[in-house]
Amino acid sequence: MRGIEETAVPPFKRGVLTADTPSVAHDDQRPLVLLADDDGVTRAMVGAWLGRSGYDVIAAKDGQEALELAKAHEPDLLLVDVTMPGVDGYEVCRSIQDASAVAPPVIFLTAHTNTTARVAGLDAGAVDYMVKPFEEAELVARVRAALRTKAVRDDFVEKASVDGLTGLLNRRELDARCDAAVALALRHGRTLSCVLLDLDHFKSINDRFGHAAGDAVLREAARRIRSCSRASDIVGRYGGEEFMLLLPETDATAAAAAAEKLRLVLSGTPFELAGIELDVTGSVGVAAWDEPMMATESLVAAADEALYQAKALGRNRVELYSARTSPV
Repeated sequence: MRGIEETAVPPFKRGVLTADTPSVAHDDQRPLVLLADDDGVTRAMVGAWLGRSGYDVIAAKDGQEALELAKAHEPDLLLVDVTMPGVDGYEVCRSIQDASAVAPPVIFLTAHTNTTARVAGLDAGAVDYMVKPFEEAELVARVRAALRTKAVRDDFVEKASVDGLTGLLNRRELDARCDAAVALALRHGRTLSCVLLDLDHFKSINDRFGHAAGDAVLREAARRIRSCSRASDIVGRYGGEEFMLLLPETDATAAAAAAEKLRLVLSGTPFELAGIELDVTGSVGVAAWDEPMMATESLVAAADEALYQAKALGRNRVELYSARTSPV
């Protein structure tokens, strides 16, 4: 990594990295900016400015490299030159917008001064537009403003998508993620499984110990479920005492094994409630996406049918959906 001299902030490893760099030494407390420009002088100059202002920077020399870096490192903001060989800035911006429901902001850097070019950039999804040559103070101020707006937006999105009690995704967000996961599996021919877990006899916990105790059980169950899930898994509270997991790149056999792990993590250790140890178990239904015939609703309905079987067969067990025996 090439260090950048700076005195305005405490020293730390910082530099302009490229797609050839194996990893980014990025501090999550500092925003990560992706800078894409085919001019090496501009990359070095802007990278130094941002470095002095407390940002980590990764740099790309063309649009294709910018897309690769964006996918690999998920930057907080992109500074993108409009005119680059191959994939131009407009296409980079559109691709970034299409790849995520909540895409990072994009600021265009360009020599074009006409209104048509600016409108085209904003229509592509950019949040700002800077005409070369630009000054350090203005560029850093615009980056800072875009990141402030992003922070407000991200906070709103998080509050709208997270269940307030458990901290997991809520039902609305789960529905949206499920649609996206099925679409991705269909597009790329990948496996996908859905797991529904329901806490057994949860009503009796509320009746015996009160709703505050029930809430504590839900929070602890959510913590345990999250603790044994992969980073790529989509985990949420589906409703009441029911939880959903979407497992990308996972077939029926692997999903059933993951579901058994979930069941054991719940039942293996008693829940502690104000000095009381409480045994909590869960019934689990598993269904694998059967492309290309199974729609999103059918996948969830199949997992729900398997969950119903688990309950009917005595609870505290995992059942895998089978179309031969369980019509949905």
